[in-house]
Amino acid sequence: MVYLHGGSQAGKLTGAVDYWWQGDGGAGDELLADLAAFGLDKDFLPDNILEKKDYEVWPEHKDAVSIFLKCQTQWRVAAFGVVGLDYGPILQIMDLYDVDNRRQTLEDLQIMESRAKELINKALEPKQSSPGNR
Repeated sequence: MVYLHGGSQAGKLTGAVDYWWQGDGGAGDELLADLAAFGLDKDFLPDNILEKKDYEVWPEHKDAVSIFLKCQTQWRVAAFGVVGLDYGPILQIMDLYDVDNRRQTLEDLQIMESRAKELINKALEPKQSSPGNR
């Protein structure tokens, strides 16, 4: 759950993207897979580690986070990965939802877009094989 609260401008926006990317902020499948690789299961972890966590969004970022979530299917892609968001539909959605400060919202959205591109493109990179896997 994302909720509003008061804290660094770009840091809060990129943090919202990290939260989105991780899927509701829980430790999730990646942690469980890492544990399994060492022959462990979730019982090895403290009870609260797998709980979903909330992410606080400052009121001034509400529109940017909301538009980002509404437009998460509006990515432009190329053979090498994600290029960026398609601003045409985003501007239309801002109109539809009566976003007051479109310029600031777009600037905030671009901070989020940059972090999301980084995360998505990194996930699309082929896994490096270690010398033992060759």
